[in-house]
Amino acid sequence: MANTDVSVAAGGLGKTIAAAIVQFNKAAVTPSTVSLQAAQAGSNVVQFPVYAKLGVSDVTNEATGDEDTEVAATSITTAATNVEVLRNHINARVTDLAAHGNADALMVNAGQVLGNAVAAEMDANICALFDGFATSKGTDDGLRFLDIMDAVASLETNDAPRPYSAVLHPQQMYGSFGLSNELATTATASSVGAFAHGGASFVGDQFYRAGFVTSLAGIDFYTSPQVIDGATGRKKGAIYSKTAIGVGFIDFGGGNFIELKTERNELGASTNLVANGYWAVSELVDLHGVEIHTEIS
Repeated sequence: MANTDVSVAAGGLGKTIAAAIVQFNKAAVTPSTVSLQAAQAGSNVVQFPVYAKLGVSDVTNEATGDEDTEVAATSITTAATNVEVLRNHINARVTDLAAHGNADALMVNAGQVLGNAVAAEMDANICALFDGFATSKGTDDGLRFLDIMDAVASLETNDAPRPYSAVLHPQQMYGSFGLSNELATTATASSVGAFAHGGASFVGDQFYRAGFVTSLAGIDFYTSPQVIDGATGRKKGAIYSKTAIGVGFIDFGGGNFIELKTERNELGASTNLVANGYWAVSELVDLHGVEIHTEIS
């Protein structure tokens, strides 16, 4: 007797669609760490006024009996850093057959993928500025706690206002050359082992319980794969104040710098998906950032 199997009854076979696996960049890490200013309607240039710092040497100490002495005026100096907002965009064309003949939410997921790529581009633009900071810290054997303290000392010395943020490559944070290498069961006299756990160190407990550190020495930590390469086997992250970098952008609502647009292409029976982001970045105060240039392999 002939069997009715999949080879002869293929016409009625269905498919079970699993949850879509959508690959996203780790994105929008840096916007909260910089000075953001939306461009007002009618303008496409954002100007950041940067005031020069006055030192204690500019303050006059009057001697007894000289309280009515008039001293020379001190100049309040400002510099203008102009940021011209430009378009950053990506697009895709999805045919009607692909959209309507797909059991997955193709159009929704495609839009999310495009918007995510634009957000990652802003991270890449900001991370590229780290290499321009005049101050650099780091060692040839990976990221160490002392590198972070050296960076904080530099920022404090140059009166960089808090809060401070660290944006590092994941390999600067984890692995045998990352900050996680500082973990040990007991603290030692050397840098390695500075983050003891088991109740001896709050930072060590953060690593062991959560797998990452969110805050250390008043610094908020972030990781981004957009951190640029240094010399072979090295990455260039940074620790900085918000005053180090400025971003001018067009606000599409609620601080969102990305818009997603659709456009019908009737002749091609398809829909164009366009993700736009309008922004530009610039260094503002050089000494308010410290490059963290460390080995990762």
